[in-house]
Amino acid sequence: MTRVLFIGGLGRSGTTLIEKLLNEVPGTVSVGETLHLWERGVRDHERCGCGEPFAECPRWAAIGERAFGGWDRADVDDLIELRWRIDRTRSIGSIVRAVRSGLDDEQARYVDALKAVLQAAAEVSDAQVVLDSSKHLSTAALLAADPDLDVRVLHVVRDPRGVAYSWTKQVARPEADGDDMPTYSPARTALRWVTDNLGFDALGRLGVSVTRLRYEDVLADPDGSLRRILAAASLDVDQPLDFIDGRTAHVERPMHSIAGNPMRFGGDDLVLRLDDAWQTRLGARDRRIVTTITRPVLGRFGYRPNPTTRPFDA
Repeated sequence: MTRVLFIGGLGRSGTTLIEKLLNEVPGTVSVGETLHLWERGVRDHERCGCGEPFAECPRWAAIGERAFGGWDRADVDDLIELRWRIDRTRSIGSIVRAVRSGLDDEQARYVDALKAVLQAAAEVSDAQVVLDSSKHLSTAALLAADPDLDVRVLHVVRDPRGVAYSWTKQVARPEADGDDMPTYSPARTALRWVTDNLGFDALGRLGVSVTRLRYEDVLADPDGSLRRILAAASLDVDQPLDFIDGRTAHVERPMHSIAGNPMRFGGDDLVLRLDDAWQTRLGARDRRIVTTITRPVLGRFGYRPNPTTRPFDA
């Protein structure tokens, strides 16, 4: 049975940093956001995290061959259509029923394709755990509903003010020349922060293995946080994490990942430092809006309405 560590949560919460660190651990392999594989990878041939266009990446060519006999054998148009119809938050009612009672025919057709990719990635890389950073609650639940996958969810949470500020910044997408990542208003981000995080909280009550971890805690204790994640993924927690040297991570293994934060490109030294620029750069009005919207659940996820520098311990 293929073991999958699904990294979930609202974008700009530090998920790519965590994925990049985990990708350095022996026994893991990152595939990025399989949610976007069919469009951005197979159809549009955007650049893999290794820097090569999807069609020219040897790792993805091997995965496609193992999974389908070649990417040209996959029904990409059908899978894209299914993704936009089935793998959406608005479909959460039918997805919850799938977690409880099993996938329906269309859901099964869609998940079978994702499962083939995840299984092939594990086999091609000789990995014990596949890292899928699709983030979306719907994708996590659909994969967890498949009895042939052992899905463990890592639910990553970040202070909503930090997430809101990050989504206002213009960030280029290196994998697609001339294209930028979308930007969203602080109010929209705050609403998504509430619904997404409560959704992952509820997923655990449906019997799915969910481990919650705050971005701020990862930066406060990188080694300890990674070991907690490894334990949740049933990997050896006693193995040395030699790539972490104090507050620096020496990243060498390429990430053959689809979509995600530009941080996934290249291998170099990462300074493990808390990004708290929002505390001085998020305007007072926007801070009030985000705090007001998220206030009812802030404490549930370990944050204060009026933070100083760090969240309190939940």
